[in-house]
Amino acid sequence: MSRDLYAAFSGASAAWRQLEVVSNNVANANTAGFREARVTFSLAAGDPQSPIGAAFAQADGIGYSRADGALIQDGVSTHLALRGDGFFALADGTYTRDGAFRLDEKGALVTADGTAVLTDSGPVTLEPGERLGVSVDGLVAGSRNGELGRLKIVSLPDGAPAGSNRWTGTPGNVVEGAVTVIQGAREGSNADPLRGMVELVEASRFFEAQQKAMQASDDMRQRLNRIQGG
Repeated sequence: MSRDLYAAFSGASAAWRQLEVVSNNVANANTAGFREARVTFSLAAGDPQSPIGAAFAQADGIGYSRADGALIQDGVSTHLALRGDGFFALADGTYTRDGAFRLDEKGALVTADGTAVLTDSGPVTLEPGERLGVSVDGLVAGSRNGELGRLKIVSLPDGAPAGSNRWTGTPGNVVEGAVTVIQGAREGSNADPLRGMVELVEASRFFEAQQKAMQASDDMRQRLNRIQGG
């Protein structure tokens, strides 16, 4: 592969990755607790003696915004929103920022799909008719039985999305006071749909430009071959 063709191909691949990531951000602009992804780019060193050349562009990773999403006050006592860089721990070993919880038929605090929400002493369970109270520091209490534990909130330095608004990663401790819990509210997505649309247009144009460069390089190579073939 010629040097100019490879440069255009690597640029097109990076632009395509950007399109995929930004499209997903825009699609999740209304997903509770969604964290916006950002592609990181670099100039990779090549071999100066090779036909590829000394360097080429590449998309080399994805990072995630730690900014809080919009706070949506809805007054539902089982709905909880986090402010700060933390995640709710769930009984299946995953984590989430989506605090649209509910009580199941047994009185357990669970996610929309029925996975139990954890405290430092295990799942939260209320008696029938008991009201739930959650303080800003995550202390959970029932209106009849008092304190039931403190919500297990962790940091995820190496966290990655696992689908269904869940995250996986190695949990870390949250610095005291760095995260607060708001009862009766949900966290919206932190993706900016307007910026995402602009980035989609930019990435699309760059991808098209790289495609044209690849086509031009291929056309030139074919012409050169015809000339050399006499």
